[in-house]
Amino acid sequence: MEDKRMKRRLILIAAILLIVLAACQSQTEPGLVLPTPITAATETTAKNTPESTLDDLPAPPTIPAPTVIVTVAPTTQASPVPTIQPTSLPVEAMPVDSGYQVAFVELGDTLNVRSGPGVDYPVVAELQPDATDLAVDDSGQSLVAGSLWVWVEGDDAAGYVNSRFLTESVSGAEFCPDPTVAAILRDLQTAVENRDGRLLAGLVHPDRGLRLRHSWWNNEVLVQGNEVAGLFTDDTVYDWGTADGSGLPITGTVADTLLPLLERDLLDATESACNEVRHGPTAGMTIVPEAYEAVPFVSLYRAPGPQDLEFDWGSWAVGIERWEGQYYLSYLVHYAYEI
Repeated sequence: MEDKRMKRRLILIAAILLIVLAACQSQTEPGLVLPTPITAATETTAKNTPESTLDDLPAPPTIPAPTVIVTVAPTTQASPVPTIQPTSLPVEAMPVDSGYQVAFVELGDTLNVRSGPGVDYPVVAELQPDATDLAVDDSGQSLVAGSLWVWVEGDDAAGYVNSRFLTESVSGAEFCPDPTVAAILRDLQTAVENRDGRLLAGLVHPDRGLRLRHSWWNNEVLVQGNEVAGLFTDDTVYDWGTADGSGLPITGTVADTLLPLLERDLLDATESACNEVRHGPTAGMTIVPEAYEAVPFVSLYRAPGPQDLEFDWGSWAVGIERWEGQYYLSYLVHYAYEI
């Protein structure tokens, strides 16, 4: 009985051993790979690359440097006065003459040519108001009684004349786009706004002076070169002519009579034109004064505001002449509505 039990136990143990052995052989069978679960640790490991030197790595591609566009914000600094650029003004045809020509001599009058510098010398010839092609001898200049006398030669005359009645011939095509003309206009506006007589005087030839007119058809006031610096403060009372419509006399200092018109119409100018009077509606004429035609000019025009009547406008003709190769402020003529 005991022997039978022992045999059964041995058979059972042997069977168990056979089952275990079979299981072990199946796990190590070649060609069978058990899947490995993916965890955070194994994902990171899979991304790592073997260590290598820099020489082993391929050279990175060359990337061109990007084009950098720098945008500069425009400045908003305001100019002290409105800037009028005459470089874009229309150019009118003017005769191109070499040398000098007569200026500021009215029709029916003539410019005396004398044997010497000054009115004490006899007249040897006369020049017509439209005389051109005159040669000026720089070596023959003489300052007499505040006037510069020069020796001139032309087809019909040779002798001394008062240089105030001459001007250098400049064509409109040469004058209108010249940046020096634009600079003089800006300096004039600055001088008026700041009432800077010294700046104004720097624009005027000291021997030729500045010609002023309250209206184009009224009296001319010639301010000597050495008096221009005090023009805004001088208490000299001038006769400017008569008022349009009433005919009443216009008298007063430059500061009282002319300066308000300059501050209103010159500083607030909205349009400009070269060798043409820009103006608003009027029953009168708008031309440069007789004998002023020889000197080129720029007109600065203040148009009526939105709340103004159409007749509330003002304009200035700014004469800028060239003398011995340099530009100077020559005259200021005012225009307004006329009955």
